[in-house]
Amino acid sequence: MLLSPEQFSRLSEYAAYSRRKLKDMLSDFQQDGKFYSYLSVDGQTINIDGFRAFLIDYFGADLPSDLVDQLFLSFSKPPIKERRTSLFEDAISTVRAKFTDTLSGRMTGLNIAGGSGQQTDRSTGSEPQALVCIPEDDVMGPKAATNESQEPRIPLKPLICTLSLLEADTPENKLDVVFHVYDSDGNGFLDKSEIDGIIEQMMNVARYQQWDTIELEQIIRQMMVDIDYDNDGIVSFDEWRRGGLTNIPLLVLLGFDTEMKEDGSHVWRLRHFTKPTYCNACCSILVGWGGKQGLSCSLCKYTVHERCVRSAATNCIRTYSSRQQDKLYHHWQDANATAKCVKCKATVGVFQGKGCRWCHNYVHHRCMSALAQECDLGALVHHILPPTHIFPAFLERKTSTSLKNHNFGSHSASLLQAISPSNDCRPLLVLVNPKSGGKQGVKILQKFEYLLNPRQVYDLSKTGPEPGLQLFSTLKNCNILVCGGDGTIGWVLESMDKMTFPHGRPPVAVLPLGTGNDLARCLRWGGGYENENLHKILEQIEKSSLIDMDRWQIKIEITENKNTRRASEKGDSPPYSIINNYFSIGVDASIAHRFHVMREKFPEKFNSRMRNKLWYFELGTSETLSSSCKNLHEQIDILCDGESIDLGQDASLEGIALLNIPSIYGGSNLWGRSRKSKSRMGLFPMKNAEKMQLQTRVQDIGDGLIELVGLESAMQMGQIKAGVRGARRLSQCSTVVIQTHKSFPMQIDGEPWMQPPCIIQITHKNQAKMLVAAAPRKRSSWMLLKRQSTNDDN
Repeated sequence: MLLSPEQFSRLSEYAAYSRRKLKDMLSDFQQDGKFYSYLSVDGQTINIDGFRAFLIDYFGADLPSDLVDQLFLSFSKPPIKERRTSLFEDAISTVRAKFTDTLSGRMTGLNIAGGSGQQTDRSTGSEPQALVCIPEDDVMGPKAATNESQEPRIPLKPLICTLSLLEADTPENKLDVVFHVYDSDGNGFLDKSEIDGIIEQMMNVARYQQWDTIELEQIIRQMMVDIDYDNDGIVSFDEWRRGGLTNIPLLVLLGFDTEMKEDGSHVWRLRHFTKPTYCNACCSILVGWGGKQGLSCSLCKYTVHERCVRSAATNCIRTYSSRQQDKLYHHWQDANATAKCVKCKATVGVFQGKGCRWCHNYVHHRCMSALAQECDLGALVHHILPPTHIFPAFLERKTSTSLKNHNFGSHSASLLQAISPSNDCRPLLVLVNPKSGGKQGVKILQKFEYLLNPRQVYDLSKTGPEPGLQLFSTLKNCNILVCGGDGTIGWVLESMDKMTFPHGRPPVAVLPLGTGNDLARCLRWGGGYENENLHKILEQIEKSSLIDMDRWQIKIEITENKNTRRASEKGDSPPYSIINNYFSIGVDASIAHRFHVMREKFPEKFNSRMRNKLWYFELGTSETLSSSCKNLHEQIDILCDGESIDLGQDASLEGIALLNIPSIYGGSNLWGRSRKSKSRMGLFPMKNAEKMQLQTRVQDIGDGLIELVGLESAMQMGQIKAGVRGARRLSQCSTVVIQTHKSFPMQIDGEPWMQPPCIIQITHKNQAKMLVAAAPRKRSSWMLLKRQSTNDDN
C-alpha cells in the first residue's frame, strides 16, 4: 500500500528540514568523496554503512540503528515485475509510523523546526507526492549481485531521486539532480536507456495520479523527443533544463508540481457557528448556543473539532478528472446538522442522512436507494463547471506540433483543459480581488469556492486573471464574474485583450466591492455588495442581457514647454493606457490626486469609508478656495473629430472630462438627461443650432462615441453630485486630440497622476461584451443596519 497523503507530507517536511541539499551532496559520491568508499564496483549501489552515513549527513541527525535498518530494507526490496510497484509500496508500511515518530522527536530535540518544539501540521502539505521507479536491473545491481553477493546493498539512484523530489527546492535544482542521477555514465548527456528510466518514473507518477495512461507513454516519448532540440538522439544538460523549465507537464510527471495534486485533503479554516453543529469525525456536539468554534473545510464543509483534525477522513472533493467523463456522481457526506430531505421532504436529523457537496441536497439513509446515483448539480447547474469536464491537457495532445505550439503558463490551470457541458449551461469563471471592499472579497471567495467548483474561482492577488481565463478560453459558452472595483474590472478586460478565445470573447458581469463602482452602477449591478445571498446574484447573472461596451486607447506624448523653452519636468506615469469609464483633467483630478498623495503618506488616516468621504469633502473645500486649475481653458487645446472646441465661449472652465459611461464620482451623471428634439431648429443661428442639437444627443456606452463635458469649479461638482445641475456639454465624437501647455492633474477611471505638458490622443480601441442585470439591485435600509452574518452557507 502507498503512503497516505498525511504520512507522505510529513516525510516531505523532514526532507525540507534537511541540513544539506542533495545537489551539493552528489560530489560526495565521486572519487575522493566521503561516500565513495561505500559504493559498489559499478557505482550503482551502496551498503548499509554508507546508507547510515548518508542519512546522518543529510538530515543532520544520528538516527537510531533499528530505524536505519528498516529503511534500508524498504529500499532494498525489489518491486514485483507485473505490477511495477513504487519505491515505498511494500516494506515501508511496516516502518513508516516508527520512522516519522522517531525522526520527529530527533529533529525536535535538534531544534530543526525553528526551535518551537512543536510539529507543524502539514495535513494539506504542499510538497508533491512523487513516485520513483526502481528499474528492475538496478534493484541490487547486476555487477553487485555477482561481485558482492554476500553483502546486502540498495540502488543509489532511487534513493537520491526520491529524496530530491521531496526536498523543498526550486524546479531548476531538482531538474539538475534528476539529470545527474539518471546520467549513469556521467558524460553530460542522456542516452536512450537513461531517458527510458526517466519515462518510467513519469509513468509511475501518472499511474499514482490515476490518469488515463493508455496512450500516455507515447505522448511522453514525443515530449522527450521535443526536448532534444538539435535532434541528435541524446539530451544535453542545457536541453534538459531548457525543456524542463518550459514544459510544465514534464515537471508534473516528475513530481515537482504541487497544484495538480488531488488526494482528498481538506482546506481547513476556523469558523464560528450560529446553530448547533456536530463534528464529522467524533460525532459529538461541536457548538452550542454560546457560539463555539471549529474547523471547517472551505471546499466541502466537512467540520471537525480542532482536536479531531488529525483523525478527519481525507474525503474532500475532486476538482478535475483523470480522463474525459460524462457522468458525475454525488459526493455524499454525513449530515452534521438538520436539513430537509429532497425525497420525502421530512427533516433529516443529525447523522440520519447524507448531503451532497455538488447539488447541496440532503436525503435520509432510507431514501437514498430511491435517489439517482448521478448528480444533476442542483439549482446551480447553469453556472457549475463539473470536474468531469476538466482533465489534464497534455493527455490530449498527440503530436509534437501541438506540444510545441501550446503556451504553458506557470499555474496549474495551464495544465488543465476544460470542455463545455453538453446542455445549455454557461459555466461561470469567478475572479475575486480580496483587497477590494475590506474583508468582503475574502468572504466572497470562500463562499464561491463552496457553491461552485473551486477550479472556477481565482484569487487575483495570488494568480492574476490569466490562469482562469486560460482554462475557460476553450469553452464555447461561459460567463465571467469580476468581484472588485472599477480598477479590477479594467485589469481583467486588459488581460482578456492579450488572449485569444476560439469561440468568442466571453461576457463579463460585475459584483461591486468597495466604493465608487461607476461601471457596476451603469450595468445595474449596484453600487456595492451588501452581503446579499449569492444564490440571488447567480440568478441575476442567469437572467442578465448582453451589451457591447466601448473601450478607448489613450496615448500620451510629453512635449516641450513653450513658456520656458526647455523640456518639461518629469511627471508620474499614467496608470492605464485604456479608458473604460472616464478620463478627466483639472479640478476633479486635482482633488483625487491630493487624496491619493495624502493616503499614501498617512494611510492610518484613511481606514474607513466615512473618513474617506470626510477627507474628500475637506479637499474639495480647499480646492474651491484655492482654484488651482483656474482658467484651464487658456492652457489647453482640444480637437474633436478634427474640429477645434472653444472651451471658454460661455464661462471659464477648471476641468474637462471625457465620458464613456453615464456615471462618475460614484454615481454622478455629468452628461445628464437629453432634451427632446425641436422641430423649428432652423430658426436659430448656426452656432446656437449646434448647441441645441448637442443637448438632444443621448449617451450610449456602445455607440462608438465618447462625450466631452466641461467643469466650471469644485462647487459645480458638488451641485452635480447633489443632482441639482449637470456639466456643460462640449462635444460627442469618435476621436479626441488634447494638447496641454502646463502641468495638470489627470485621472483615468479614478486613478490620478500629475502630467507635464503633453499631447494626448484618444481613439476607439474595441468593444467588450458585458452583462447587464435584469433588474437593478435595490439598496435595502435593513441590509445597511443588519450585522454581517458570520455564517457563509448560502
